[in-house]
Amino acid sequence: MTYAHKDFEYIDIHTHFFPPKIFKAIWDYFEQRDDDDKVIGWPVNYKLSNEELIKILETNNVKFFTTYNYAHKRNIAEYINEWTYKFKMVHTSAIPFGCVWPNDNNRINYIERIFDEYDFYGIKIQPLVQKFHLNDKRMYEIYDLIIDKGKWLAVHIGTAPYRNEYVGYKNFMNFLTRYSNMNIIVAHMGAFEYKKFINLLDQHENLYLDTAMIYIHNNVFPERETKRPKPETLLSYQDRILFGSDYPNIPYEYINSTKGLLNFELPRKFYENIFYHNAKRIFNIS
Repeated sequence: MTYAHKDFEYIDIHTHFFPPKIFKAIWDYFEQRDDDDKVIGWPVNYKLSNEELIKILETNNVKFFTTYNYAHKRNIAEYINEWTYKFKMVHTSAIPFGCVWPNDNNRINYIERIFDEYDFYGIKIQPLVQKFHLNDKRMYEIYDLIIDKGKWLAVHIGTAPYRNEYVGYKNFMNFLTRYSNMNIIVAHMGAFEYKKFINLLDQHENLYLDTAMIYIHNNVFPERETKRPKPETLLSYQDRILFGSDYPNIPYEYINSTKGLLNFELPRKFYENIFYHNAKRIFNIS
């Protein structure tokens, strides 16, 4: 049966919300231009205020969404976390995630605060941008807190859209060997090393993959179409896959985040699981 985007409700577990000045800096980075004033990264489709961004999610049947953000330097993570707390107090559909920088002297204190006082769901780490290894010893106390308090680690550890020394399956395994019982969401289904990350689902019941930027027609991630998991694989792991969009830092209309998946014409239960029910279950959303 053919379904349309409007036929479902969504929990988008890969959305970004930053303080306005940081958002602008990120958008400027994505839209770097060459000498001919041509964008050499990708154009951001939704450079709007946070309130306007939320309204667009609501018009797309998104009932809940994450606040993924990350610290790119020392002594800024606490500020972002405090901003996120105020944001989630106003926007009750937000699923708050915090951020951390491994060189902050007070990192244990502010992570304890966002977990114990602010009730954040976890933290987001972006090794590709933050440029530290996931298995960095400075993070061990943070990871112990995540496990002890039943929180989540969301991490961009795959090699898409490009790689550096801090990402990739090997780096992830160096970390997972020590923290095999942690609740983890791997962004972008581990692209481009899809198969290796999917195989881990059989061994780690607390590991999930999100679909952000994978099943779209735009060639944002090179080689995506030849390597991305096939429909039969998605069906086999439909209880371990979460819908994510990477909104608002996307170079296309939001509806395209689901279009490629819907084109597979899989059973309605499959779509309900990955679009809504899986996230509802793991985040205990009532």
